[in-house]
Amino acid sequence: MKLDQAASSRPARRSLVLSAIGAVVGLVLGGYALFTAGGTTAGRVPPEDVALVNNRPILQSDFVTQTQIETGMPFQAATQAERQHVLREMIEEELLVQRGLDVDLAASDPDVRSAMVAGVNLQVDAEVLASQPDPAALRAYYTAHQGRYAIDGSMDLRDLVPGTAGADAAGLVAAIRAGTDSDAASARFGFVESGRLGHGDNYDFGVKAKLGDTLYQAASALRDGQVAGPVREAGVVHVLVMRKRVPPTQLGFAAARDTVWQDMQREARAHVEQANLDFLRSRAEIRVAPGFSP
Repeated sequence: MKLDQAASSRPARRSLVLSAIGAVVGLVLGGYALFTAGGTTAGRVPPEDVALVNNRPILQSDFVTQTQIETGMPFQAATQAERQHVLREMIEEELLVQRGLDVDLAASDPDVRSAMVAGVNLQVDAEVLASQPDPAALRAYYTAHQGRYAIDGSMDLRDLVPGTAGADAAGLVAAIRAGTDSDAASARFGFVESGRLGHGDNYDFGVKAKLGDTLYQAASALRDGQVAGPVREAGVVHVLVMRKRVPPTQLGFAAARDTVWQDMQREARAHVEQANLDFLRSRAEIRVAPGFSP
C-alpha cells in the first residue's frame, strides 16, 4: 500500500517542479521582453530628450538652441546634415564631460575648478539675474550712492618740490599768487617738478593714485591758475599749481539708471553667493591643519 502511494506521488512532484521551472523561465523571458521591446520606457528615449548618453539626457530644447546658435538660423531652416553634426558634437561633449567626472578632473585642473565655481554661482544668481528693476529702489540706491555716478574730472597740475637746500615754499606761493610765471618762480625759489605726474591733463583718479589723498584733496579744490601750499606730505613740502581744471560732472538719475541697476545686481549677487557659501559651510565637515586657520 505504501509503495503504491510513493509511486503515485512521484508524477505529482515532477509536475510541480516542471511548473515552477516554467514559471521562472516565463518571468525571465517576460522581463527581457519588457525592458528591450521597442516602445517601452527602458528601450526608448524620453519625449523631452533628443538622446541619452549613459542614461544622461541631452534635452531637445538644448539641441534646438545649440543648432540655432551654430547655424545662425531658425531650427526649422537647418538641414538634416547640420542637425546631425550638432547632435554629434553634443554627444561627444557629454562623453568628455562624463569622462572628466569619472577621473575627477576638477581635483587637478584649475580651469575646470574655476568653471565649476562660476557655474554654481550662476545657478545661485539665476533669480537675481532674472529680476526686474524696481523704480523706487533704483532711485533710493542712486541717492544713497550719488558720488559714484559722475564723469571723472581732469587736472593739468604742477607738483613742485624743493630742489635745493634753501628752497622757499612760502616765497614761491606768494610769487605765483602775485602773477609771476610758475616756471620763473620755481627757478627763483629753488623748486622743481616732482615727476609724479605726467604733463598735460590727468584724470582725477590718476592724480589721486599718484599723489595720494592729502595732495589730491588740496589739488581738487583749485581752479585754473590757483596755487595751493605749502602742503606737507610724507615729510616733503609740495606746492601745487593748477594750470587747467575740469571738475567732475554729476550724472542725473536718468543717465545713471543702467549703471545703478548693474551695481544693485552686483551687490545682490554677492549677497546670495555669500549666503550659499555660508549654507554649504554649515553642512560641511572642514578640518584645517594647525597653523593654517583661515
